[in-house]
Amino acid sequence: MEALSVREYRNNLADSFTRADKGEQVIIRRKKHLYALISIGKETLTISPQLQARIAEAEKACREGRCVTCNTKEEIENYLYSL
Repeated sequence: MEALSVREYRNNLADSFTRADKGEQVIIRRKKHLYALISIGKETLTISPQLQARIAEAEKACREGRCVTCNTKEEIENYLYSL
């Protein structure tokens, strides 16, 4: 199979994904590098009851002010370094 240029890939995104869904190799050439578009399956994102409970607790903590708020890059970096 011939590799697609980035422009060809961008102009034919839907076709490229359809081909990958069918198991075909889709190779994209960018400068001197080759990349492969492959299908790895269908997304099955589910939130378990346990995860939903943790999310609800985190939201409650934020509403109650039990969270860390960072407004600048420096504040974020300082917080992360403190962990």
